[in-house]
Amino acid sequence: MRFLFIWFLAIASVFAVQTKTIVDMTGRSVEIPLKVDKVVTAGGTPAVNAFLFALGCADTIQNGMNGYMSGKNWKFQAVFAPKIATQKVVSNGGPSWDVNTEALSTLPSDVVFVVNKISADNLAKKGFPTVALYWNSPESIKETMTLLGTIMGKEERAKEYNRYYDETLTQIATRVSHVKTKPKALYLRYTNLTLPMVSTATWVIEKAGGINVAKGVPDHARINMEQILVWNPDYLFVWNSDEIAALYQDPRFAQINAVKNKRVYAVPMGAHVWTHYTPEQPLALLWAAEIFYPERFKEYPIRKRIYDFYEHFYHYKLSEEEISQILHP
Repeated sequence: MRFLFIWFLAIASVFAVQTKTIVDMTGRSVEIPLKVDKVVTAGGTPAVNAFLFALGCADTIQNGMNGYMSGKNWKFQAVFAPKIATQKVVSNGGPSWDVNTEALSTLPSDVVFVVNKISADNLAKKGFPTVALYWNSPESIKETMTLLGTIMGKEERAKEYNRYYDETLTQIATRVSHVKTKPKALYLRYTNLTLPMVSTATWVIEKAGGINVAKGVPDHARINMEQILVWNPDYLFVWNSDEIAALYQDPRFAQINAVKNKRVYAVPMGAHVWTHYTPEQPLALLWAAEIFYPERFKEYPIRKRIYDFYEHFYHYKLSEEEISQILHP
C-alpha cells in the first residue's frame, strides 16, 4: 500500500504545473508557470502586444483591442496577429486601463500583463497571476524585452533584440553626434494642442540629432498657440496625415518655420506609435535622423530598415504599400 502511495505521488508530481518566480518591473515577486502559453494584455494593450510580437509570441495573446483602437491607427495589430480583431476586450483604454474582471475570468491565462502596480495588486488579490510592466525611461524598452523574454522562454530572442537596439543607437550617434547646428523639433497633437509623450519624444529627437523645444514639459500637457510661435520649431511631428493637412490650412501656423519649409511629418505607426514605449522605437530614431540629415543616411534608407525590422522580429514581410501606410498613418 505504501508503495502505491509513493507511486501515486510520483505520478502526480510529473503532471503538476511547474512554476518559477520572477520579479516584475515594480518589484513584485510573481509565481508563474514555467512554460507560459496563454497571456492577456489587460493594460497598455497595444504596447505590450508589440513586445510580444517582437518575441514571436503573438499567438499567445488571448484578448482583443479596445474599440477605439480597432480603427486605422492600430490596423497593424491585426495584421501581425489577425485573431486580435475578434477576441474579447477586457479593459478600457489608457491612461487608466481599468480591467473588467468578469470578462478577464472567461479567458484562459497563464499571465496577465498590466502597466501599473495598483492594477497588478488588485488582480492578484482576485487570483489572477499578474505581472506589472513599468515604463519610465528609454532603458525601459530593453528592460521590458528582457523580462518578457524570461517569462515567455525567449531569452535569446530578447538578447538579440537588445543588441539590435544598442547597435542602432551607435550607428546613429556616429553620424549625428558631431553636428554643431541642430534643428529644433516639436511633437504636437494638432487637434487639441497637446504634447503626447514629451519624455520619449525628447529622447527620440535628441538621439536623432535634434533639439526638442518642449523638453521638460509634462507628458500630454496642453499648450497655447503663443508658446508654439515662441518655440518656432524647424520640424513638426504630428499624430497622422489628417493633422498634417489641417495644420497646413491653419493660418495660425503660417509663420512657423516647419510649415513655411514644408517640414511637417506624421509619426509612423506600426504595431504602436513609434515615439511611445514600443520595440519599434529604434525605428523612430532612424526615421527622425533621416529627416534631419538625409545625406548621412542615404546608404540604408528608412524603407529598407522598416522592411528588415518587421521581417526579422515580427516574421512579417511588408509590402511597399504597407510600408507607406506605416510611414504615413
